[in-house]
Amino acid sequence: MNIITTRQKGFTLIELLLYVSIVGSLLLAVSLFFAMTVDARIKSQSINEVDQQGILLMDYITQTIRNADTISAPAAGTSSASLTLTVPTGSLSPTVFDLSTTTAQVQEGVGTAVPLTSDKVAVSNLIFKNLTRSGTPGIVQVSFTVSRVNPSGKSEYTYQKTFTTSAALRQP
Repeated sequence: MNIITTRQKGFTLIELLLYVSIVGSLLLAVSLFFAMTVDARIKSQSINEVDQQGILLMDYITQTIRNADTISAPAAGTSSASLTLTVPTGSLSPTVFDLSTTTAQVQEGVGTAVPLTSDKVAVSNLIFKNLTRSGTPGIVQVSFTVSRVNPSGKSEYTYQKTFTTSAALRQP
């Protein structure tokens, strides 16, 4: 009696389903990893944008305060949403810092107001408090909040930070 055995080449249905499920699981894991990496990158960019814009704005304002001759507004002991300084350069005097909707701006002399922040961030709660006491050259406390503009409503774009410092006029 001759037994004829035939060897079939190929995969069984169970083997094929097993391979497909393993490859699918791996692709899903890799896709999720890349999606989380992109979200983390966007969040990091949002944080960096807010920090850089806030630091640059704060540095510019405090440097201008230090180089100013006098504080015209707000009056000593009061707070205001704008700051008016008399600066040594006549053509740049008065220098006024204020908020135009969500953009911090400066107007030097009779020139037009120039934005100090980009359209990627929004500035709010801009407060200047004149802490000047008699016998001192003048001290101003500056406080504002910078937040990332988030037109899409995605959580990775949401970030805000409050900046506060004070600066004194230099002694004459």
